[in-house]
Parts: sequence; C-alpha cells; structure tokens
Amino acid sequence: MTTRRTILAALCLTGLAPTLAAAEETAACGHSAWSIERERAAFAGSLPTVASGSALPAGSPAAVVTLTPAAELSLPVPSDRPAKPGTYGGYVTAAAPAEPGTYQVTLSEEAWIDVSQDGRTTLKADAFAGKIGCPGIHKSVRFTLGAVPVIIEVSRVPGPQIKVGLFKAE
Repeated sequence: MTTRRTILAALCLTGLAPTLAAAEETAACGHSAWSIERERAAFAGSLPTVASGSALPAGSPAAVVTLTPAAELSLPVPSDRPAKPGTYGGYVTAAAPAEPGTYQVTLSEEAWIDVSQDGRTTLKADAFAGKIGCPGIHKSVRFTLGAVPVIIEVSRVPGPQIKVGLFKAE
C-alpha cells in the first residue's frame, strides 16, 4: 500500500478524509490564472436551462445549455475546430455587454469555445485558464468584447448538457 493510501485509510478511520478531500478540491480550484469563485458559486446554484440557440436569460450570466449531437450540429459561425463524432455542441446568445471590456466564458465540462460578435468570424481568446480537478469548472477563457450582442458556441462536449457562464473579468 502506498504512503498516500495508508494516510487516506488512517484519515477515513478518524473521520478526517472529507476534510482532506475538501482541502484538495480547494487547492485544485484555487490555483488559476484568475479567480473562478464567482463562477463556482453560480454553477453550484440553481441555473435556468436553455436549449441550444436560445439567449442567456436576462439577469442570469450563466445557464445550463441543452446541446445537440455533433452529427446534427449547425452553428451560426463556422467553428475553428470541427465537431468530433460522438460529442455534442450548441450555442447561446447574450445581450450586448453593458460596457466594452474583458469578459470570461466559463464552462463546467471539457469543450471547445468559439465566441463571435459579428456573426461571421470568431474572436481570438486573450487568455485561458483550465481547471483539471476543480469540480464544476473545467475552463475559463477571456475575450475582449465590444458593446454588441455575443454568440457563444461550444463543441466537442462529451455529454448533452453543459453549464456556460459569461462574466465580466474582475
């Protein structure tokens, strides 16, 4: 038995394993290029569910998006990466940001993100933060957005739903 397993077994017997697991989770979520605590809180709460092609609900920067199988996927803007067989994808729109600036699109699951504001081309990401081992958050990508509506496309998602959030960078 490895040393780690021995320690975990001892902690289970003393009731401290949940504390250790919580500490490991906090550590995994805490080491990021920027804070994702706001997103973690939003994703852990009750979110509206919307179908692919819908708008993020007014007053909610995040939603659970019901996706389409890749074989049936049609996105309004050609993706920078083609859909993968056996995966899902879709898109949501968001109202124009109240003020231009840096915004982050955060996802609960592994996926490819494309963002457009002109309906024809995708924006180049400014920065990326991945969170392997952080429950409920897989990645957060920053984009510079103007004061016009936004299209957020996701593809290569392993399951039929994903949590998507659009937040002003702190």
